[in-house]
Amino acid sequence: MQDNGTVQQLSKALNQLLDAYEKLQEESVIIKEENTLLKEENEDLELQNRGLENKLNTLNDTTKHNSSEMDTMLGRIENILGSSASEEKELLEEDFVEETIEESIKEELELLEKEDIAPYPNNINQEDNKEIDLGRMQSLLNGFSN
Repeated sequence: MQDNGTVQQLSKALNQLLDAYEKLQEESVIIKEENTLLKEENEDLELQNRGLENKLNTLNDTTKHNSSEMDTMLGRIENILGSSASEEKELLEEDFVEETIEESIKEELELLEKEDIAPYPNNINQEDNKEIDLGRMQSLLNGFSN
């Protein structure tokens, strides 16, 4: 009887192994199909990517070409108009810088006037000191404009 019981246990274990093997084979087939589909999708995406890269290269070349043509046209226009336009632009930029500096100095002076300033040592008059500060500011402005 023990032999019969052992044979039944071995038969049961063998059947379980065969069932597990069949399940693994089915899963392997499914995984292989999924792998094939993913490879196909990957190839399609790579083809699309190459196409997009080609379009991008074409657009970049066109942009460079158009930019070069525009630069050439602008150069011709500047030659026709002469260098007076660039000189005017430089003068406008210098005026803007001077105005900006003057405005910032005025704002600084207004802030100083609004603040409560401690009494000056050695009995120095506050208005004399303002004139000195204004003179220094004017000399600074002259230094920036040169």
